[in-house]
Amino acid sequence: MKKIVVLLAALLVAAPVFAGNTGYVKLSLWDNIAVAVPNNIHNITGLDLGIGSKADTVDGVQFDFIYGDAHKVRGVKFGLVDTADIVYGIQGGLVSINNGKMQGLQDGYINWSDGQVIGVQWGLVNVANRMTGVQFGLVNYAKQLENGLQLGLVNIAKNGWLPVMIIVNGRF
Repeated sequence: MKKIVVLLAALLVAAPVFAGNTGYVKLSLWDNIAVAVPNNIHNITGLDLGIGSKADTVDGVQFDFIYGDAHKVRGVKFGLVDTADIVYGIQGGLVSINNGKMQGLQDGYINWSDGQVIGVQWGLVNVANRMTGVQFGLVNYAKQLENGLQLGLVNIAKNGWLPVMIIVNGRF
């Protein structure tokens, strides 16, 4: 832990050395109350760490203890309440909300996607507007199951093998 603190401190002190239009390390208190190396808190290529943060793009890791929001993420993002528009990678949290396209793994107690999921939703309750892949949970709902499986206690897909099934539902 001591080495990580020293590394983060060294990166902040060395801020003038870095050039470019992205931040490599961002430390957030809440939303845009943040410090980044260099001074770009909206586009992060590296680590976005905070209590609650917001970013336009994250290429790397966004980890927030309470709330995290990003427009586009390529990598890993996690927060107790986690929202994003576009994710290529892993999105996790107590509640994971995706408003556009989720490609990869969405992992949380409650996973919600208003757009398209291509990959896996893993949680107690999984909701997807359009699903291609697998939903694992107690309750799985897909407005449109394009190609995939639902595995859980209650599986609802209007265009699945049956609209409501227990244990497994699917469409291929």
